[in-house]
Formats: sequence, structure tokens, C-alpha cells
Amino acid sequence: MTEVRPGSQGSFTRLAGSLDLADGANLTWSVADGSRGRRWRAVSVAKGAITHSVLLEVDLAGRPSRLELATPAGMLTLHPSADLAEIHGNVVSATGEGVRHLAFAWGPQHELEVTGRPGPTVVGLHRRRASVAVGASVEIDVLAIGPGLDVTVGIRHVERLTERRWRIGTSGVEIEIDADGLPVGGVRWALEAD
Repeated sequence: MTEVRPGSQGSFTRLAGSLDLADGANLTWSVADGSRGRRWRAVSVAKGAITHSVLLEVDLAGRPSRLELATPAGMLTLHPSADLAEIHGNVVSATGEGVRHLAFAWGPQHELEVTGRPGPTVVGLHRRRASVAVGASVEIDVLAIGPGLDVTVGIRHVERLTERRWRIGTSGVEIEIDADGLPVGGVRWALEAD
């Protein structure tokens, strides 16, 4: 499922997939590697309505470089500053409240999280595969974004259960990712025709 590109320094992953989430929503996602990093896109649908639409760009080091999230509450954008000491952006309200500007401390220890949706969490876990051994746990600084586009600064306890399976927080939610950093489960398709 990983495509080797002629003339490249390695392989590029270009896949799409669909999986059912614990809350009953269906998540359809795509991932495409390129010369500047990886781009994730995902949409979740519950009871026939879109609940989340996400674009997450990740740099070559596996760090988030841009997050765009749309929910029924509006649209959120976050991206790190040039010196990587801050992440900033805004929320454009769908309820006529205007624009709310956002700025938070940011550094290599921080991760993004969209509450109830695995995308940014999968990215952070994949990046930590080399530093967290099976059976070990770690506390991670997170910016958690809820469906109302409220951003909460917090710490998330993460435990690596197996090579591929992780437990997130006290809720006991488990996520399984493969060696390419993709969610396990559901179905997958190639993004490009053979």
C-alpha cells in the first residue's frame, strides 16, 4: 500500500480509508505524502450529518504544520509560528459571533487532539513510536479541540500497550496504528490508479 516514487528518496503513502468510530460515527480519511510532509484529510458523519471535516498537514519531522477543522460550530485554523514557540490561528463562528483569535504556547512536547476523532492523535502517536517502548506510558501536553471549537490546554496520559496499540487518557480509548502511522481497521483504497 506504500507507493515507491521514481527519483524520490523513499516511498510515499497515498491511501484513503473508512472506519467506524466508537461513538457510531463513520470516519472517511485520506493521507498523501509529499516532498514537504504528509497531508491528512478526514470527514466524520453521524446520523447522516457531517460532524467534523479536518485537514491536517504534517512536516517531514512528523510535527503538525497546519490544522483546519470545521464542525457545525464553525471553522478553526491553527498553525505554529515561524520560531515554533507558539501556535496561533482563529475560529470563525457559524453562529454569527464573528472571529475569535487563538494563541497558545507550543513546542516539540505538544500535540493536537480533536476530541473523539483520531486523526491528530494518530499523528502524535506515530511520531512517538521511537521514544515510547511497549509497556511504557508518558504524559503529553495537548491542545484538545472540542466540537464547539473550544480549545483546552491539558495533559494526556498515553500508554503503549503493544507495538501497534495505544491507550489514551483515563477514558480507556484505544487506538491501533500500523507501521506507516495509519489507523488500523475498516477498509482502505489506493488514492491513485495503477
